[in-house]
Amino acid sequence: MEEEKNTKGTENRESGKKKGHKALWITMAVILGLILVTVGIAYALLHHYHGKSNYQKDEEVSIVATIPQETQEGGSSAENQETLPEEVESSIQTEINKFDFPNGDYVYNILLIGSDRRDTSWYGNSDAMILASINKKTNKVYLTSFMRDSYANIPGFKPNKLNNAYAHGAGPLLVQTIEENYKINIDNYASVDFNSMVDIVDLVGGVTLTISDKEAEAANGMVGQMCNLRGWNASEYLFQGGGTVHMNGMQAVAYARIRYVGNSDFERTERQRKVLEQIFISAKKMNLGELNDLANEVLPLITHNITETQLISLLTSLPSVITYSTDMDRIPYDGMYSVSGEMLVPDFPATIQRLQNRIYAAE
Repeated sequence: MEEEKNTKGTENRESGKKKGHKALWITMAVILGLILVTVGIAYALLHHYHGKSNYQKDEEVSIVATIPQETQEGGSSAENQETLPEEVESSIQTEINKFDFPNGDYVYNILLIGSDRRDTSWYGNSDAMILASINKKTNKVYLTSFMRDSYANIPGFKPNKLNNAYAHGAGPLLVQTIEENYKINIDNYASVDFNSMVDIVDLVGGVTLTISDKEAEAANGMVGQMCNLRGWNASEYLFQGGGTVHMNGMQAVAYARIRYVGNSDFERTERQRKVLEQIFISAKKMNLGELNDLANEVLPLITHNITETQLISLLTSLPSVITYSTDMDRIPYDGMYSVSGEMLVPDFPATIQRLQNRIYAAE
């Protein structure tokens, strides 16, 4: 009898173990299933967002040998050739070649481009070129404007103004040009034209900035030009004067494009960075639903070379990146350039050293 009880007890324990194992496997299967579903949903959303944008592989972007002789606001077209003596150009390239590309996998560089294109027959001039450098060690986003009239050695073409690179080869050629002239690795680019930028500012609810009376007057001239191209009534978008103003998209872009108030293009790049910073601040205040709506509206306006894999990495780091502070500057740096005709010629050795030290800072 005792032996029979022991046998039954053993059987019960074995049965209990089997039931316990079964329950464990069921729990693990449910958890795994939930993970797979979550990953599937996340991938579907990622694929959805990426599909809505204008993604272009670099090799799919063609080079335009000759561009239209189109005169843009406030200056000559990008096709106008600016040259330096050959011995000077050779000396500049020799100095640039002395530098190596820095090793810094903790820094992500994306070039943000604003183009002024009146038609689709060419890529347009890159009137805004801002390198956003996300540094995970300093917890900062460094915004560096490159002035459009800066001298540059352009691969496949004669040296010219920097914005000439975009006119000939859009984002890929401009990225390559900045990389080779300033010895930094640029991971990706994203470009919009100014018409699209108007919509983007409106989608984040506008931006608040302080402007002078002279800036307001000059911006109103740009408002008139831009509204005329869109067929809009300019009187609805005019500034009433200087002060702290909550700007809509038309006003913000007009403000960012002012060139002949203050120190010419130097202050214009500063205005562009200010607008971009305010867009960033406005986006940080949005909840997930609002960010989703923003993504669905903004992504179709952006041309870029960010792959789905890269987008996963960016989205993963987004919660921490939006807490980073911003640090703004521009090239050429004060006291580190000379003027040749309409071109600004950076002191490349000093500029490269300062740029690398800044965006690849470790503390």
